[in-house]
Amino acid sequence: MKLPALFFLIQLFLSIGAPLPAMELEARVIALAGHWEREMALLTQYHGLASFCESADHREGVYGLLDEIHNYHGLLYQELLETTHHHSARTIRRILKHLVKLEEDYSIESFNAFFGERCKAQTELEAMARQYKSGFGMHSYDGKIHVLEIEMHRYLKTLTKRISKVKKHVSQFYARRRVWEY
Repeated sequence: MKLPALFFLIQLFLSIGAPLPAMELEARVIALAGHWEREMALLTQYHGLASFCESADHREGVYGLLDEIHNYHGLLYQELLETTHHHSARTIRRILKHLVKLEEDYSIESFNAFFGERCKAQTELEAMARQYKSGFGMHSYDGKIHVLEIEMHRYLKTLTKRISKVKKHVSQFYARRRVWEY
């Protein structure tokens, strides 16, 4: 557990430039979560996986989006550590817990490993498509596509849920912050 947290902090310090205003950080985290939700809807389908596996531009777009999400979450993590005396410690602990869990379980490396396996399975499926089309049930071409879609949907649903939890807590945190500061 300490190794991913250490990696998270190293990545955070390498990615931090000038600090962002709080409202800009909030808006960016919420906007990135919305972009991710739209991208997730495409990736859960087989043709989205095929596009991801075959198109370097699509892959770079997804990895860029995930990298940006992780960077802004790192900035949020930094801000929450610095401003703990101004806000509810319970709310801050909850947000920090979600950020660390997201970084530990759904880093870009784990995403890459998961989709690397799915791209390999997709390539093998397409190579054997003619043989699988004569199969029945889950041994058929459509059955194997369905299994891939279910695996992708489960992984991406959990990842999206974690990103959405951070989004929800951030919007509530900054709404409360505006009230506390005035």
